[in-house]
Amino acid sequence: MNRRPYHVRANVQFLIVVVVVGLVVLIVVVVVAVVVIDVVVIVVVVVVVVVVVVVVVVVVVVVVVV
Repeated sequence: MNRRPYHVRANVQFLIVVVVVGLVVLIVVVVVAVVVIDVVVIVVVVVVVVVVVVVVVVVVVVVVVV
């Protein structure tokens, strides 16, 4: 029973790391897009945003279900 809270806390910490890393990557990509204004870069930004959102949602679902 004592391992359950640690397991949940570890998942939450992992979730925070994923969100922070995702935000950092997103910020870098946005800065690059602003500097290099290009259609391809804009598409990449959209893809990255979608991927980050999907990953965060999946992680949250896993944390809630497990």
